[in-house]
Parts: sequence; structure tokens; C-alpha cells
Amino acid sequence: MSEKIGPEGKRTLVAYLTVSAITVFVQVSALALLEIYLVDLSVANLWDAMIFVLLLGIASSLLLPYLMYFSIRRRPLLFPFLAFLLNGLLVLLVSSIAPGVSISSLWAATVVFLALSTTGMMVGGLFAVDDFTAYERFVIKPLMMRYNDLKKTDVPGVMLLEIDGLSEDVLHQALREGYMPTIKGWLEGGGHRLAGWETDLSCQTGGCQPGILHGNNHNIPAFRWYEKDLGRLLDSSVPGNVTEVEKRISDGDGLLAKGGSSRANMYSGDAKECMLTVSKIGSSRNSSMEYFLFYGSPYMAARTFSIFLSHLLVEVWEGWRQQALNQRPRIDRTGFYPFIRAIATGVLRELSVFALIGDMMRGLPAMYSTFVGYDEVAHHSGVRSRDALRVLEGIDKMIGWLERISVQAARPYRLVVLSDHGQSDGATFRQRTGKNLEQVVEQLVDAPIYSPPAEDETWLRINALLTDVARQDTPGGRLLLRAVKRRMDEGAVTLGPQGEQLRRGQALLPEDRSKAVVLASGNLGLIYFAAWKERINLEEITQAFPNLIPGLLSYPAVGFVMVHSLKHGALVLSSKGIYYLEEDRFEGENPLLSFGQGAAAHLRREDGFSNAPDLLVNSFYDPGKGEVAAFEELVGSHGGLGGDQSRGVLVYPAELELAEEPVVGASQLYRTLKRWVPDS
Repeated sequence: MSEKIGPEGKRTLVAYLTVSAITVFVQVSALALLEIYLVDLSVANLWDAMIFVLLLGIASSLLLPYLMYFSIRRRPLLFPFLAFLLNGLLVLLVSSIAPGVSISSLWAATVVFLALSTTGMMVGGLFAVDDFTAYERFVIKPLMMRYNDLKKTDVPGVMLLEIDGLSEDVLHQALREGYMPTIKGWLEGGGHRLAGWETDLSCQTGGCQPGILHGNNHNIPAFRWYEKDLGRLLDSSVPGNVTEVEKRISDGDGLLAKGGSSRANMYSGDAKECMLTVSKIGSSRNSSMEYFLFYGSPYMAARTFSIFLSHLLVEVWEGWRQQALNQRPRIDRTGFYPFIRAIATGVLRELSVFALIGDMMRGLPAMYSTFVGYDEVAHHSGVRSRDALRVLEGIDKMIGWLERISVQAARPYRLVVLSDHGQSDGATFRQRTGKNLEQVVEQLVDAPIYSPPAEDETWLRINALLTDVARQDTPGGRLLLRAVKRRMDEGAVTLGPQGEQLRRGQALLPEDRSKAVVLASGNLGLIYFAAWKERINLEEITQAFPNLIPGLLSYPAVGFVMVHSLKHGALVLSSKGIYYLEEDRFEGENPLLSFGQGAAAHLRREDGFSNAPDLLVNSFYDPGKGEVAAFEELVGSHGGLGGDQSRGVLVYPAELELAEEPVVGASQLYRTLKRWVPDS
């Protein structure tokens, strides 16, 4: 028999047996530890504990799918309670057979089941075990049973999977180094093609997703901006602001308007079904059934908790390793960040995949989901770090799972992988100069400024998750609602470091307190003067604040400043030259030379926005090193011009065609994707 198994198969078998042995050891240890705290649990010795663990594993593999099927189909409203009850009864049954193990209460049996499931999955997660077989048995089959009565069709649907922050260059690196075997197989096999696309000026989710999902990102100059006519701040990290912006830009015919679903996105694309969608936080459009089935499954509850813990440990290790090796540039990775990362790379990913499987089983024509883990880790670890690339490896694995599952769906599916923007590396502006942009502006204008606290984008998804769960009329939902009641606004949870005023989206700026509003979006800085009701021009700025523009351009980390003049219109100024945007010419050295051929067109478009800043500041870009200087404390950043951040990716089935080439701008990408989405 051994002669029929090749070297790779032998290595796989040895690895499987090794991980299985470690899993049993850890589970036996967990059972022994539980005996100390559970009075209703008694274990005679470690040998008996091992026999019990093995018997429970066999019984779970054989019976758990049918228990879940019974729970979902027979009593769907009582599914979570029935599922945990039946699993507790299964543990009691096994304990009555296994020698030396006694469990005398259903509560203790349920705790034992969750503990052993969680520890087993943690071992698998730490050793990167592909546990598709267990997932298929405990998740996919019960969902197929739930939706097996639905009508099937041969009309292909489309699944749009966004990897937040993935640039074209980093994708090529990940393919070369073996981090994304699924997508590599697609491309090498000829089934898919790869195209890059060029983002608009403000390359961040708050500016790109409205264009991709609604075909309209007009008047969105950055992640956060100030509107002089309203005297208020619009911030994409504030759920209410995202909802307001979607109302402005949506015409009702978004990418997902015809029966599609939105999963873990910032904007909905006018989908009728939404989950973890920021623009629909607190809305009935944000469906809770996925959470109900997800957390009601003992397997998924244990799997998600174990993945969360394993990803938390990975971040603690990677943060320590970065400091031990003195890797630079680096930023602080302590505080809440390890937990935020574990949610982004683990919990949110699992929720999205689970919901997408349900969508496929029901035969929805289109679904769009954002995987935010890579973007989150690249911000802190670096765009091309081993840490960030391993997150891509995990996402690629899930994409492979979705492809395998799609053959069992209610219709065939075409899988499209894209990104909304890329990222660029580099030490931050503060690390290079000793000051942040707000401090520089405050000194140059000699007046107080207003600059809101930066908010991690992942808080948006966390708040969406907590809001949806808190809206459920279940014991868990009611308990969570009581816990977060003081941190809610208009029915939405608003956790995060921002102040109460900003969370409510009502950052009114009194003229007597703030003359300058300074906002950062990656390496893009926006400066507004609140005392002026309309956009202030170059001549007025020079008269009121003569030191401001020369002072900004004296910093090598500043690449250029855009300002509107009465005489020449929009101007791009650097320390060595001037670019006249309306006349498409420059004097001295071209300030936009290193920023790409489309830089001037992107800036002209931004200058035409009614809420364009009085001064737009873009950091320098070093083409040789591929570095920018973020005005936020982020190692990997995006938001302005310079490097890979402006180059998104699009991996699409070979039988589909691009509507326009090259793809420039999120709205043009929307037109391409819209042609691929079926009507029903």
C-alpha cells in the first residue's frame, strides 16, 4: 500500500496524523482541566479521557449533521436551543458508554462539547489544517437540506469577492511565492484572466465602493471631508454618514439591485438582502437570519471562537516578532488592535463565507462580499510583510472553498475576485518629520485647528455586527442590547475611539473656535477654513495665511499642494514647480511627474467637487522604494496618489469580457461588473 502513496502524499499523511495526535492531546488536557471546575464532570484517568475524546469525535462526525438538520428543519425558530440541547445529549450518551468518564448534567455536557470542539479547531487553525471535510459535513450539508426545495436554474450567477486593499503588484508577489494557489490555478489553467484597474484620486473604501457598487462616487473627495454649506464633517467611519451618502449617490439601480445580496460591505449596491453592511446598520434590510443560523450552530460557534483565539495569538506573536527584529517602519500594535485584527481576519471572514454559502444554496443571482483582513493587517504590518501575505493565504483558501461548494449550489456561479484599491508602504509623516499634519498647519496659520480622532475602519464592521445581533429578539440579542445601550445612536451601536459628537455625525465647528479643519485619509490631507463659507482661493489664502503654502512645501515629505486660484484655476504646487491643471502645462519641474499619467485628470475631477478642500495636500512618492508618507499612523496606507495604492485588481472568468479597457475609475468598473450580473 505504501508503494502507491507518493512522497507528497506521505508528507500529507504524516502531517495529518501529527496534527491529529496533537489535537487529541490538547482535548484530553482540556477535559482534565474542566474536571477541576465542573462538579458534574468526573474523569478517572487520562487513558479514559482519551477514549472518551475519540468516541465523541466519531459520534459527532456520524450524527452531528443529522442533529443540525433536525434542528433547522423541524423547529427553525428554536434552532440554537435545540442544536445545543441535542449536542449536550450526544455528550451524555457518549459518557454513558465511555469507561471512566461521568457527566451528570446537561449543562456540563454542553460545556464539554464546546470546549473540546473549540480546542480541536484551535489546533487546526494554528497548523493551517484544511478542515473542509468537517465544514462540509457540519455546515454545507445542513444548509443544503434547509434549502433543497428551492427551484434550480442553469442561468449562471456571479459571486463578487473583494479583497480590501490588495494591489496588482502585491497580488503578483503572492502568486509567485505560493500564497494564493487557488487564484494561481485559475490563471494558469486559463479559466480566469487578470486585469489591473486604476482607482480615482481618493483610493479608499469610502470613495471606491460607492463607485463600484452604485456607479457614482461624485463629491466624495476623501475618507472624511468637511461640508461648508452645512458646517459639518462627513466621516466614512460614522455609520450615519455612510447611510446619508448612499442616499445621495444611489439611483436605485445599484450593482445588486436585481435580487442580489451585500455581505460585509460599506455600501449596499441597492441589495435587497444585507448583512454587515454599514450603510444599512439598524435597517430591516440588514438580515439577521444568517446570524441566527451561524451562531446557532455549535460547530460554527466553536469554530469561530477557536479561529478568533488563534488569530489573536498570531497577532501577539507577530507584533512581538516585529519588535524583536527591530523591523521598520512600524507602529503601535497593542491595546485593542489584536482583538480588532482577530475579528477582521477571523470572525468577519467566517460570517461572510457562511452567508455566501447560504446565498448560493438559495440561488441568488449576485452577491458581493468584502474581505477586510488583508487591508487591516497591511496597515499595521506592512503591505508586503509575511504577516499580511499569510492573511491573503487564508482568504485564498476560503475562495477555494467557495468554488468547491458552488458546484452544489442552486445554479452555476462565476467567481470574480477584485479589490477596491491597493496600498503603499512607508514611514508615516510624523515619523519622518516629528510632527503630524495638524501640528504643522496649526503652527503655520497660528490659529487653532480641528482634527477628529482617526477611527479604524474595522470598527464599522464590528458595529454593524453588534447592531444586527442586538436587534434580534433572542436572549443573546437582548443581553447584548442592554450591554451596549449607552453606546447606541439612532438604533446603531457606535463603539470605537471617536467622541460622542463625531459618532453622531454632528461635528459642527464653531467659527470662533476653529479656523482650520485638517483631515487625513492615508497620504492625502484636506485643509478647510471654516470661517469662510465658500471655498477659499489661492489669493485669499496668501493674504490671510502667507506662511501656510510655503511652509507646507518646505517639508520633503510633502509632494504637492493643490489650490484653486482666481487667475489660473486649479494649480498643483511643489517646492520646484507649478502645474496648471486647466491649461495642462507646467513650469519648472513637473510636480506630478512621479504620480502617473492620470494624476492630472484625477486632480481636475477632484477640483470640480463642490466640497473640494481649500488646500489638498499629497505626500511625496518615491518610485524607487515605492514609499509614501501617510498623514495617519499607518505603515501601509491608501487614500491619495502615489504607488500601488491606486492599482486595484480584477480576476474574472475568461468567458466574460471587459466593457472598456483600460478600466479607469470605480464608476467604469461598475459598468463592467453590471454587464456580468444576471437579471434574476
